[in-house]
Amino acid sequence: MNTLKIVGLLCCSAFLVRSAHIPEKSMDARSLVEKILGNIPVVHESSVKIMGLTLDPSSQSRNMRYQSMVTSLGIPAAPELRTVCRPLNQIDFTLEVCLSSMSAGLQLYQDVLGELKERVTTDKVTGLLADIRDLLAQVNKMQEPGQMSSVAQYEASGLASRLPGDYEVQVATHFTLLQLRDFTQNLKRSLRNVEHLTSRPGQRG
Repeated sequence: MNTLKIVGLLCCSAFLVRSAHIPEKSMDARSLVEKILGNIPVVHESSVKIMGLTLDPSSQSRNMRYQSMVTSLGIPAAPELRTVCRPLNQIDFTLEVCLSSMSAGLQLYQDVLGELKERVTTDKVTGLLADIRDLLAQVNKMQEPGQMSSVAQYEASGLASRLPGDYEVQVATHFTLLQLRDFTQNLKRSLRNVEHLTSRPGQRG
């Protein structure tokens, strides 16, 4: 057996040992993902009363009229997981980058929903925030101890200072929940990719 093959096998074995805990943590994370996806419509129904702003996919074309407002309010968007947590037949899949992007996105929604919680007329945001906090903890546990210092740190958005009235609060809440739903659905698919990566020998970390 040549040197390159030996090095390859050693690297693969080391990666599998390091990531042995990930499938179990990922399953725990996926149960929280389902909980978040189930709670988003509940929070939306109790906090957004503007006619036409719904989570129904058929109504998304009506959201276009609010895009300039979304921009002016500075509602932040989460990292695009599909580009960094892509299917495993893509050679540039990197586990640490994928997990770090998940963490950054969850930190973003923790911050934004935390600011909105003080302005909305429902306490249901508190439960959603708790689920996001728990999911962030699970994702961070999937990181290697040596990689924790490189977890992307999200800077506070300061969104509340750009919401002068209840109308702006409801618009910001609507689009935040809409984006959170998309992000969480992508995170769910990404967790399946991570599980697949860490349960198969010969895949890249």
